[in-house]
Amino acid sequence: MTGNQLTLDADLLGQCVVIRPRGVLDRSTYPRLRDRMLKHAVDVPRALIVDLSDVTIGTTSALSVFTTVSLRISDWPAVPLLVATGPAHAETLRRTPIRRYVTVCADVDDALANVDRPAPRKRALAVLAHHPGGPQDARRFVRRTCAEWGVPDVMTDDAVHVASELVQNTMQHTGSEARLRLELCNGRLTVAVGDDSQVPAVLADPGLDPVRAGKGLRMVAQLAKTWGCVADQVEQRKTVWAVLVQRG
Repeated sequence: MTGNQLTLDADLLGQCVVIRPRGVLDRSTYPRLRDRMLKHAVDVPRALIVDLSDVTIGTTSALSVFTTVSLRISDWPAVPLLVATGPAHAETLRRTPIRRYVTVCADVDDALANVDRPAPRKRALAVLAHHPGGPQDARRFVRRTCAEWGVPDVMTDDAVHVASELVQNTMQHTGSEARLRLELCNGRLTVAVGDDSQVPAVLADPGLDPVRAGKGLRMVAQLAKTWGCVADQVEQRKTVWAVLVQRG
């Protein structure tokens, strides 16, 4: 079997996406597994589990794919990543540093039993119809949810502003509904807004176009610890997200 042969199946177990690679994991197939993990993470399952039972590890350096993905999704969407080694790879993964970044388990059943070992997350979702009152609905939803979760007032105010701006962008620049999601984990509050447009959210140069300078996004960038935009060309949609931490 050559190194470029790697198939990737996925199913849903207990609200967790279980990815089952089959073939050889090496430098040539590393990008394929990386991209599949990132794609599923955007949908924010309870956890990502990668089952290595049917994989041949062509080079141990390719195992850094798990560190790479874990670091990229640690701020958002903050989905736990677990690796089920299977009997063939237990010793190999025991000797690698990826245990610092992901939870390594014996098999899929063991991974499912340990999904909640990381800090629990709180989630709330609101689907806002495309209408001028969408930003106001977003502000009410955020304030109500943050109050229920006991989020500090300053962080709540930041989240209200961020959600309002992101939903306003959806209403102004797309014909889509806005899918507003809040997540609280480890003291970090994530505000994410999805819509049915692939046009990325970018910070424009105000000197070139002061009318369409992404003023709202600049405010989002100032309030957030980090923010970004993930576009899905297959599903023809995007998600703009911002991670907030307590100020002061």
